[in-house]
Amino acid sequence: MSNKSNIPYGPSQKPWAEQTPKGAEVTGPIENPLGVYEETPPPGIEGDFPKIDYKKFEIPPTGLTKRQYMDAMAELERFIKTQHINFTGFQVNENLDFQSLSWLLDIHTNNVGDPFTGGILTLNSKFCERAVMDYFAALWQADWPHNKNLSGQYQNRYWGYVLTMGSTEGNLYALYNARNYLAGGILMEDPETENKKAALLKRRKHVPEKKFVMLDPLDTEENKYTPIAFFSEDTHYSVIKSVSIVGLTTFSQEGNKKYSGQGPLNKDGIWPDDSKWPDEIHDSGKWPDEVPSHDINDGDPKSGTINVDKLKKLVRFFLERGYPILTVCNMGSTWKGAYDDVPAVNEMLEELGKEYPDLWERSVEYQTPDGKTFHDKRRRFWVHVDGALGGAYLPFLKMAKNRNEIEEPVPEFDFSIEAVMSICCSMHKWIGGPWPGGVFMTRKKYQLQPPETAGYIGSPDTTVGGSRNAFSPILLWVYFARMSYEDNMKKAIYTEKVAARLREKLQKLEDELKEQDPTVDLWLHRSPLSLSVSFRMVEPNITYKYTVDSERMTTPYEDQSDKKMYSEERTYAHIYAMESLGKFEIVDRFIKELRDYCKEHGWRKAFPETVDGKPNPGPRTPIE
Repeated sequence: MSNKSNIPYGPSQKPWAEQTPKGAEVTGPIENPLGVYEETPPPGIEGDFPKIDYKKFEIPPTGLTKRQYMDAMAELERFIKTQHINFTGFQVNENLDFQSLSWLLDIHTNNVGDPFTGGILTLNSKFCERAVMDYFAALWQADWPHNKNLSGQYQNRYWGYVLTMGSTEGNLYALYNARNYLAGGILMEDPETENKKAALLKRRKHVPEKKFVMLDPLDTEENKYTPIAFFSEDTHYSVIKSVSIVGLTTFSQEGNKKYSGQGPLNKDGIWPDDSKWPDEIHDSGKWPDEVPSHDINDGDPKSGTINVDKLKKLVRFFLERGYPILTVCNMGSTWKGAYDDVPAVNEMLEELGKEYPDLWERSVEYQTPDGKTFHDKRRRFWVHVDGALGGAYLPFLKMAKNRNEIEEPVPEFDFSIEAVMSICCSMHKWIGGPWPGGVFMTRKKYQLQPPETAGYIGSPDTTVGGSRNAFSPILLWVYFARMSYEDNMKKAIYTEKVAARLREKLQKLEDELKEQDPTVDLWLHRSPLSLSVSFRMVEPNITYKYTVDSERMTTPYEDQSDKKMYSEERTYAHIYAMESLGKFEIVDRFIKELRDYCKEHGWRKAFPETVDGKPNPGPRTPIE
């Protein structure tokens, strides 16, 4: 490719070739990015919003002059601060106070390797990380502190680390660990280490350390070490992605591949209420893609949660055929903010354990290359809790409940529930942080034990990444150091009240609009204790100003005129009641702006009948 491009580029908009120094072998732009990339704000958005002039942010070979740099930075600051003060639609707390840590931005810190081994890279914050992990171990009722001793009395102690990415990384690590655990994998020193070492030395290669290999179980019985993943229709996309990355098989995939026609759904894709599956299996049964969730019902504690009765039937089908089971539960689902009933999942596994005695403990046999055999005792299931949102604040709500400061029952999910084997939560959501982060935790006895060291870093390589963010453990330490249990209880109650107030104000707006038009329906929904409030999608300018999230879904409903069931496609909006929503008084401003827009343009303009070119709602279809 040639760098002799005459396309204007950068703040000066001089031709690329004129700005490229002699000797630089680089490609120039094939077309002008100004005509390719989307505008900020998007076309059609009206109002006094900061506009991004993208050419100011293009980086030419010459770099930017000081004046160009300052101009771009001023524009960036205006844009970020404007969107920050109105942010509502995602699970992110914008009420932060970490300016005192600005001195860290000019120092590289790195928590490479295991958090409980300092290692050779001394510019780390692992002592903060350990304190944070101990804090979460107490919250999640795990045995602590962590102890490196591998003897039996220490096996119930926790192990975990502070995540660099957020709960996506936590889910990925949980599924990776669960896959290896259920597949029977165990690490051992490579018996060919010395031979390989000798061969490398003959080639005059350095040999840094011994090698380890994964030893598979001796027993090769069909399905016995093929984990099957189960998760609900409301599970976060990161779980689905992680299942694919680590090579797990879902029950739907395995069902369609090996048990085609034996699923629980009829020819219309419905799981009949009177179905006796799996005791009675028909030849034409289809498989659902995910475990069914309970329907959306405003105020229903089960709304959006995994259907444990149907989960049990699906799990039983695969247990009967010899498979180990991996189940993911949600604590604050992405859209509805619903909390899966983890104690009910535990009870389900206890009941199935009576039918399948090896479910809670099975013996896995191994044979070393020199012919020696040994055994390891493991469960035939794994339960992971994706607590990205709820994992941080539900423990404090439970404390408040224990003191009779709230009335609603608080969902339980922690290590006091025997079936739970791993938990993760995010830093940047309820707690709040300037970038993504989080916490992953399991028990030592479920952890795939790694080699003792990892080369030059001097620390076991136990985490997903090599180099790890050392700043996030400091942020979490600062947050909890300044916030007592009492403070966090007050914050948890406060965010619940903000969500309830938003729901009440939207209901009041709907009631006002119904006085003028009885057909008004804003499709309001909030699950009990949920921080998520969903409603009919709002007009584009308000959507952009408040960063309101949206999702298109097919919704069943009962027509009050004929009492028959119908379905229709709807585009919903939702807002998450993070602390910043109340502290920045966004609820009142948002509702006022909606009310004013309704008065000036009518409610059908404020909640438009067409969203992204699709009718809202779409055509209705009778449900037979």
